[in-house]
Order: sequence, then structure tokens, then C-alpha cells
Amino acid sequence: MLIFLVRHAESTWNDNKKIQGQKDPPLSEYGKREAKLVAKRFKELTFGEVYSSPLKRALDTARAIVGKKADIRIDEGLLEIGLGKWEGRTLAQIRKQYGEKFDRWAVRPDRIPIPGGEDFRAFVRRVKKTMRGIERGSPDGNVLVVSHGGVISAYVTVVLNVKAADIWCVTVKNASVTIVEVTDGFRRLVTFNDISHLMNLKEIADKDVTYVD
Repeated sequence: MLIFLVRHAESTWNDNKKIQGQKDPPLSEYGKREAKLVAKRFKELTFGEVYSSPLKRALDTARAIVGKKADIRIDEGLLEIGLGKWEGRTLAQIRKQYGEKFDRWAVRPDRIPIPGGEDFRAFVRRVKKTMRGIERGSPDGNVLVVSHGGVISAYVTVVLNVKAADIWCVTVKNASVTIVEVTDGFRRLVTFNDISHLMNLKEIADKDVTYVD
């Protein structure tokens, strides 16, 4: 099977450089254009199963991609990591209140607790369990998973068999495509963080920046 992992397109908070976590801002106008380009890239593909995070920015991206061609299974396990008191704030605001705690967390998330947020190890366990369920439930064909940067990065650390604490070394961009092949329980990374389908967007040079979800 091939799992096509898509990070949601740009949200209004991505555009304003606000930390999202499990908050639920909608897609920006630019993000809607990104989602349409992902759909164009996939127009010749058929997905046996389609899964999405319940948050609007992911679900609306999934709807833009598949339209009425497939049902979308909403899975709470695909939610972004809960970032607690950091959600809704910019990095400048977080650093002002919490010092450099966010920067330290971005290096060693397993050692720095998020104020009021989700435990990092519990988050990684959640992603592993969710993705294993998707792998087992769809042994053949193409599967689309639309989720968040943290979720996709966590799964990629599993695929590459690297430490989960190194998660932010494999960050992914909005509306990017990552493809994982799964055969008899063996995972192989085929494509990672591909945004070639977005290259015709004239604003890409300014927008092409990854922020933690």
C-alpha cells in the first residue's frame, strides 16, 4: 500500500505566524489555492481510504482533494499535538512570557513539558497507534491521510527508525506531500515534504516557511 500524507494547507494562523496546536482556525485564501493544487496533483489517483484530522484546516484540505469521490474518515488520533498555553500566540509572545522554553522544546521536546499541553511521549504513542491502525485497515491500494506537521513528522521518525525526540529535524511544509510504502509491515519513505505542485504560486517565495502547527 501507499500512504499519501498531506499536511493541511495554510491556515489563517499560519499566515499570522500563530501557534495552532489543537485550536481550529480555517484555511486562508492562499491555503485554499494550495489545497486546489494538491487536488490537481492527485486527480488521476484513486484512494481506497481517506482519513483526516477533525480540525477544519485539515478536513477542508481533504475535502478539496477528494471532493465527492471518496468518503472521509475523521480520526481524532490525527489531531496535532496539544500545545496548551502556547496556542494562539506568536513565537515572540511565547518567548516574552516563557523565555526560551519554546526554543528548548523545539530541540528536545521529550525533556521540556508544554505548559498545559499534551505530553510529548503520549503524543508519539497516539500517532504510532493511529498510523498502525490505518496500515492494518488498508493493506492494499492508495490511502490518503490529511493531518498536521507534528503528526506527519512523528510518523516519519517511525518510518526512518530514528528517535522520536528528533521529530523537528523532519518538519514538513503546508500542503506538502509525503509518501510511505508499507509492504508486509515494512515501511519505506518514498517521497518527503514535496511541494513541487505549489511552484506556480507567485507568492511561494514569501509563504514557503514552516512553522510548528
